[in-house]
Amino acid sequence: MKQTLNSHLSKLKHICSRQQLLELDYLVEEVEYKKQSYTAIVFYFEDKLYAYLNHCMHMQRRLDCQQDNVFDKERKRLRCSMHGFVFEPMTGECLSPVCMGQKLTALKVLEIDEQIYFSDKYVQMTR
Repeated sequence: MKQTLNSHLSKLKHICSRQQLLELDYLVEEVEYKKQSYTAIVFYFEDKLYAYLNHCMHMQRRLDCQQDNVFDKERKRLRCSMHGFVFEPMTGECLSPVCMGQKLTALKVLEIDEQIYFSDKYVQMTR
């Protein structure tokens, strides 16, 4: 059992501590996803941990491409700074008419002993 757990832990990619993320509104991390370069956004929303590729499907831009923020002013929705498209933070689903129903690419993340990790097999850290 211990060997299996250690094997699983060795495949995790460390992002930061829980405390570091709580001190930020969100974190942007450079990653490779399926061998393509992206940034990922990692954040807590309503006390739950989420991560998505930082990539709006409308114009193929980062959500924070024009402003240093990925949330709307009320911090209720993710928002693309290019055209203002909004997304549900819990599902990544677009709520704007042009892309209605499409979703941001969710990335698997875990919190273990107050440390946050990517557990997604397609994500590689580039730092």
